[in-house]
Order: sequence, then C-alpha cells, then structure tokens
Amino acid sequence: MTPTECISNRNFKIIATYLENKLGHYKGLFEDSPYPSERYGNPEDFFLNEDEWTSLETFQRIFRKAREMVDEPYFYFNCGASSARLRSWGRFNYFVKVFLGPSDGYKRLSFFNKNFNNTKEFETVIPPYYEQSIGKFRTVIKVQYYDDVDVNKDYITDPYRRGILSSIPSIWGLRPATIKQPLNPYDPVKLFNQEPEFAYAMLQARMERGYLTIRNPRNGRRKIIGKEILLQPEYVNGREFFLGKYGRVPAPDAPAEGGNRRAIMISETITVQDRIMFKSGEIFKAPYFILDITYDRDSFLGRLKRLPRKETKWEEPGKGLIETIDRLRETIDSRNEAYRALEQTNRELREAKKRVEHYSDSLEQKVRERTSELRRAQEELKNFNKDLEAKVKRQVSELERYNELRRYLPPKLADRILTTGDKLGDEPQRKMMTVLFADIRDFSRLTDTLEPEEVFPLLNGFLSEMIKLTHRFEGTLNKIIGDGMLIFFGDPVPMADHAQRAVRMAIEMQRKAHSLGPEWLQYGHVLGVGIGINTGYMTVGNIGSDIHKDYTVIGKQVNVAARLESLAKAGQILISQRTYSRVKRIVDAEMVGQFKVKGIHQPITTYNVKPF
Repeated sequence: MTPTECISNRNFKIIATYLENKLGHYKGLFEDSPYPSERYGNPEDFFLNEDEWTSLETFQRIFRKAREMVDEPYFYFNCGASSARLRSWGRFNYFVKVFLGPSDGYKRLSFFNKNFNNTKEFETVIPPYYEQSIGKFRTVIKVQYYDDVDVNKDYITDPYRRGILSSIPSIWGLRPATIKQPLNPYDPVKLFNQEPEFAYAMLQARMERGYLTIRNPRNGRRKIIGKEILLQPEYVNGREFFLGKYGRVPAPDAPAEGGNRRAIMISETITVQDRIMFKSGEIFKAPYFILDITYDRDSFLGRLKRLPRKETKWEEPGKGLIETIDRLRETIDSRNEAYRALEQTNRELREAKKRVEHYSDSLEQKVRERTSELRRAQEELKNFNKDLEAKVKRQVSELERYNELRRYLPPKLADRILTTGDKLGDEPQRKMMTVLFADIRDFSRLTDTLEPEEVFPLLNGFLSEMIKLTHRFEGTLNKIIGDGMLIFFGDPVPMADHAQRAVRMAIEMQRKAHSLGPEWLQYGHVLGVGIGINTGYMTVGNIGSDIHKDYTVIGKQVNVAARLESLAKAGQILISQRTYSRVKRIVDAEMVGQFKVKGIHQPITTYNVKPF
C-alpha cells in the first residue's frame, strides 16, 4: 500500500529553483500548505528539506500553484527539464562525478525514482544501446503506478517526469533527449473531463460504440478523435510487454483474449490555443506508461575526459554513493516513522488527560444542564399540545388549497404558489394574457356511432396527453367541457412569454393528435383538433358564491379565442394578429383572412400556424 507521505521534498527544490529563475522569487509558494509545525519553524524550511517527504495531494496543490504563478502553457515539462540546467537536484548532483554519461543515468532510473517518489515503479525494458539506423542511443522504459494510486489524478506529474528525463543528456553537454510516450494508462474520458488542465477546453469526452468523441473546440460539434483497439503483447528477452503493437477490435462486445488488452488509440492531433491536447497515434487505457527515449552519442573525447584515473573502476564509487544514499534514506524514514509514532502516543495521552479533567470538572454542571433541559422539554410539550390543534387546522387548510391549485395548475406551479403564500384568484384582476381553446372535430358523430364504454377510453387517452402538455408548458387548465379544453397562460404565475408558450403547446398538441390518429382510426373516426389562440387584456379570478366558486377567465379577448377555435378546421391552429405579433419569429404562419366577432368592432386578422 502506498504510504501517505509518498513524494520526496527534492521535487520542491526543483520547483522553487525554477520559479526563482523565472520570476526572481518563489514567495507564497508554500503558504497555507500543511507541514509539521512542531518540528519546523516555517513551511519553507520543511518543504525545501530534501530528507523529508510529503503527501501526493499537498505536492499537487503546491505544483498547481507554481504553474499559476509562472503561467506558461508547458510549465510542468519546462520545470522538470530545468533540473539539470539549474542543478536543482540537491545531493543527486554528485552523481555527475561518478557516471560516465547519459546511459549510466538511464540505467539507474529505478534508483532515482525511489528517491523522488513512492507512487510508481520504473523498469528498463530495453537497456541503452546504439541504434545504427538513427545514429542515436535508445532505451525503452516502463513506468507503472501502484494499484492504489489513481493515475488519472496525477496527470501533472507526467510532463514533469518527461522533462526531468529529457534533461539528463544535457548534464554532459548534449542536446536534451527525445521522449515518445506511445502508451498511457489514463482513461481519456476521466482525464479530459476531470483534469483542471483541460477544463478550459470543455471537451466533454465520452465513449460511443467503441469510439472516443469530444466537443470540437473550434465549432462546438461532436467529433470522433479515437477508437478502441486491442493491444498485442511483444516479447523482449523472453518477457511479455505491451509496447504499442495493436490490432483491430473484432466486435463491440468481444472479450480481449490471448493476452490482448483493450485500449483507445487517438486518431487525430487536436490543438487548442496553440497547445497540443493529444497527438495522433497515442494510446490510452494501457496498463502502464511506455517511454521510448533517444539521445545523442557522446563524443569520444568527452568520454575519454570522464574516464577514471589509474586502475580505479568507476562502478565502485557510484555503487558506494548509491548504497550510502539508500541507507541514509532508510535511516531518515525510520527516524520519521518513530517520531510520528511517539508523537501520536503523546497526543493520545494528552487528549485522554484533558478528557478526564474535563469530565470531572463538568459532571455537576452537566447534571444541572440536564435538569434544566428536562424542565424546558416539559414546557415545550405543554406548548406543543396547545398549538397542535391550530397546526392541524392550518395543515388541513393548506391541503385543501393544494388540491384546489392542482385542479388548474401543473404540480411545480402549484408548489411555487404554496411556497410564496399567494392565494388563487381572491380578487378578480385584469391582466395581459393568452388564452387557448381546443376541440375535437366531429366528436358528436363518434359518440353517435360508438358505445360509451368505447368512447371514454379514447377521450381519456387524448385528454391525458393534452394535460401533460399543459403542465409541460406551465399553462393553467381552466375547463374541460366534453371534448374541449380552455387553457390560459400568464396567471396565477406571471410569465413574459405567455403567447410563445401557448403557440408552442398548440403545435405539440397537433403533433400528439397526429400520433394518436391510428388508434382512433380503428374505430372509424379520423382524429382532428381545431385550436384557437388570442392574446389581450382579460379578467381572471374566482367567480361564483361561497357555495361554489370557479377560477376562470372572462372578457372580449376570450370570446375572440373561442371564435377562432370554432373557425379552425381539423389540424388547424388559428391565432389572432395580437398573438402573431409576439410569435412571428418562432413559427411559420400564413394569413388566412379577417373575421367579425360579436362585441368586437374591428375584424380580427387571423393567421394559420403550420404545426409540421
């Protein structure tokens, strides 16, 4: 299991040195970060002590703060790559004196890794060798995280690590190494959606039928940028590794067999704001990282200068230094572990002593408090009993009011009115609203030809769908009269877009009637609905007596909507000029003429809305 303190503070030396080189300071870098204040006077003394270790969470928080301070696109890589140039490795700079060249450094990456972090293992798959075809040295390294470390939450360490590894040849005056990383263990969906480094691009990555898709940062459309593949093992010195060889996935649900492993290959390089997000050919969801490292060959003269004098073998001081550092690290670890155990024991003893003292001092006070609490509870019970009947009456009243609201309104509108404490139509009000009438055409002919037992299921199914639409568009269902409905918008909850809601709902009503048509046709009736809509000032409120009240809407503009509904043919939505002026940008409508309405002096200009 990975220890809590798994990151060496040598890493902070590299980060602080890079910030000082770029900004001239690293002020505030360690501020508000947890550290053992009982052993160190300030956080800087702790975090720059290369013999100490820190948690992964604290390291990431400080590292991200450093990136914000420098604010450069490839900060994490550049920070790691600076370590050789700025000699910020601490005591590890002494290895320059005992290693002959870059190959010696790469051979001992496992040792370096143990002294920089305790979250992963390095393994040399192919030791350094000179590849004639490219005229460079090459080595292949496998990096595998421990099982209890989520690699998707440690993305920023990846470019930092590659930066350090690329800088090794520069110690000997050579150009930085080129590092290819064909395999990555990241889950691209988790990485691109959760890693803060990708948040600004809003990629919205997801897997869809074996393909990796993202939201294209350029135009916002979804784009395929990867697909599932089967990694195929290769053999190196008799051992099996995944190095990037792959085959096609035979079927979407086929299991990986014969040592193969499902992975995801990127098919297109994507760049956002001059920053490469992912490269074509990269493979994700691999079991580990594979680093393919190439670097220049050192000159003969350079190697000759670094050869040890006389008969001394260079391996001896190198091995001795490694063993010394290993023993030193083990001693420091043991010291820290013993200190933590002792401190924990002392802390537990101090806390136990405080608890005993506190218990003795406060026992009498607790008795008095409990007695007082009991008296208060008795008094509260008396008051509760007095208020119980009044509360029950109020709750019954609220229930009756809720049932009244549900007769007319969608559930969420009823809840909103109850929450605000408003009352439904106590006093009639004159408001600008939109009213909708709808009626089934030739319904009387259907009732003449069918039995009531056949008519009621058809009508109930139709009205049920229409009520659902009324709730969806937050209309107020005023009346159901046989096969007709009266619905208005704008009261009791005010809405600026009442005309648009009414017309959009009418379109959906015609579409739903069209989908119900086949069922009605089985009974020999073609289902057709006529709808009329008008917008204007009308009076809304409770009308009637104490014995029976009806929450409704009245006025000349209501009569206009009723007249338009009576003129509408099956499948038509007729709207007035007033309504059309508010919805003309969102619907396709044509003028059908002008009609006289009783009580209205001017003819009503009428438009037909096309629902399909």
